Amino acid sequence: MAEKDFESDDPYEFVAVSFPMDPGTDADEVMARCFIEEYALMGMPRQKTLRLFASPQFAGTYAISFRRGREFIERLADEVYGQPAGGN
Repeated sequence: MAEKDFESDDPYEFVAVSFPMDPGTDADEVMARCFIEEYALMGMPRQKTLRLFASPQFAGTYAISFRRGREFIERLADEVYGQPAGGN
């Protein structure tokens, strides 16, 4: 980083945590929809958002896609962004 050197005990380091959910809640769907909605609200195009789910460099999105498959992610993207041109 340009501002400071990396510190192993950096208090601003991202740390993933889990939290309890009601029985029957699809945690993958909740998390994937959250990611997709966040990227859509930032103005990221649908196709670029879908690429984040396909790239191992993005652990959270990739893990969901790996477990649930591309069709699962595309369905959620359709619900958030609307059907792509040409539809499925």
